[in-house]
Amino acid sequence: MTKQKFFLQGLLLTGVSLFLRVTNMGYRSYLSGQLGAAGMGLYQLIFSIFALTVTLSTSGISLAVTRMVSAAIASGRPQRIRSVAARCLLFCLTISLSIALLLFFLADPAAALFLGEPKAAPCLRVLGLGLPFMSLCTCMKGYFLAVDESLSTAWSDALEQVLTIAATVFFFWRFAPQSMEAACLGAMAASTLGEAASFLSSWAAFRRSLGRNIPACREKSPGVLQGLAHIALPCTLSSAARSLLNTGENLLIPRELQRYGLPRGEALSQYGLLQGMAMPLLYFPSSFLSSFASLLIPKVARERELSHRKAVAHIAGKAVGWTLLFSYFFAAAFSLSGASWGAVFYGSPSSGAYVRLLAPLVPLLYLDVVVDSLLKAMDEQFNSMKYNFSDSLIRVVLVLCLLRFFGMESYVAILFFSTIFNASLSLGRLIRVTSLRLSLLRQVVFPLAAAWASAAAAHSLLRCVGADTALPSLLLELALGGALYLPALWLASPGRGNPLARLFPKQRRT
Repeated sequence: MTKQKFFLQGLLLTGVSLFLRVTNMGYRSYLSGQLGAAGMGLYQLIFSIFALTVTLSTSGISLAVTRMVSAAIASGRPQRIRSVAARCLLFCLTISLSIALLLFFLADPAAALFLGEPKAAPCLRVLGLGLPFMSLCTCMKGYFLAVDESLSTAWSDALEQVLTIAATVFFFWRFAPQSMEAACLGAMAASTLGEAASFLSSWAAFRRSLGRNIPACREKSPGVLQGLAHIALPCTLSSAARSLLNTGENLLIPRELQRYGLPRGEALSQYGLLQGMAMPLLYFPSSFLSSFASLLIPKVARERELSHRKAVAHIAGKAVGWTLLFSYFFAAAFSLSGASWGAVFYGSPSSGAYVRLLAPLVPLLYLDVVVDSLLKAMDEQFNSMKYNFSDSLIRVVLVLCLLRFFGMESYVAILFFSTIFNASLSLGRLIRVTSLRLSLLRQVVFPLAAAWASAAAAHSLLRCVGADTALPSLLLELALGGALYLPALWLASPGRGNPLARLFPKQRRT
């Protein structure tokens, strides 16, 4: 892939990703209005259990397909791609159907035991119907990434989002559910409908791509199952263990808050405010990064396959540098206006208070997205597994030990410790395997100071002229702060020359 094509695809994917994030935030805002904070807490808990089954059905598959298809292309054997894709699709279908059946038959005890809401069992069954669609789409996504056609996946995701939202709105308009469980069931059914539509769209694009780009003659690819075991299995075990621990953590939080002294409704509300509202808002700007991060996987995998170590270090250095530069600005913006963002999107200043409180974690949260992609592209998924598992285990232990005594304040402290712990391990591993060099002054101190100065100047200026806290004013504040950020970087960078080039210097490639 040429540099121009890489950036063009990245920009298009970012546009689609931004559309998905914007509509998802609007969707969550709509749901919070229909369900309330307690209903959002139950909604999030149901998805926490479902997330474990999704992990078992999909985790590691996309990466394995991308790596194996990229290897076939790099070795000049594209005729093996059909064999790789067919075997991986069959594997995905077998696994996902098995897990969907388990979820169907175990929905009643899971809802009663873990959710404390037996009436939520139909929600789990309806979600389980979408597992085969999700697993097959994940497999095809890996193929599209490897052959530089990731836009096909993006359009399918957009179709899924639009149908899910439209079906949910229609359900609430037509049936006006009176209970939290019935309302959640409607939202889950809409989600499954969207997954089915996404699969049909992806399958049509997949068949067209095979006919257009891959030789009709099929050569059997040796070692597909071994490749799945080597690449996907560590990711699956890691993600499954982490998802299991995350599910346990999410289920424990309301229970431990009740032991702290909160009523069940208030405990669900506090959980919904943080995990169902504040965290999605904090992650929202990372849509600009996640698109490019996904494109880095096949690019780095091919350079590694060809033993271009300096090229890998060059790509890693650029990715980490620009991620930090991007994240500093949003960390500053959320710290200054987090309460307003929560009020605008959810009508809840309380969720905005969590946004403002957790804003300093934004650089590490965004960095983890990019570093995780780089490590997986470099066959470091086993180490990534260890870090993620350790992080999740520590969080569960701390939740059990602290929440019943100190409430939500202790959970915020746990989030800070956990994020710093995970990011330190992952970034440290990336530095070791790529010989990446980072400068504390040029890549932390100077751009962080510039980000805070520009965001604070924009915030103060708009408040001085009497701007309100409505969405247009907040967007204007972001735009003004962004416009001030580049000259602030220039002022914060010592010496002459382009400040961005000095902040992230070029490295020689092989």
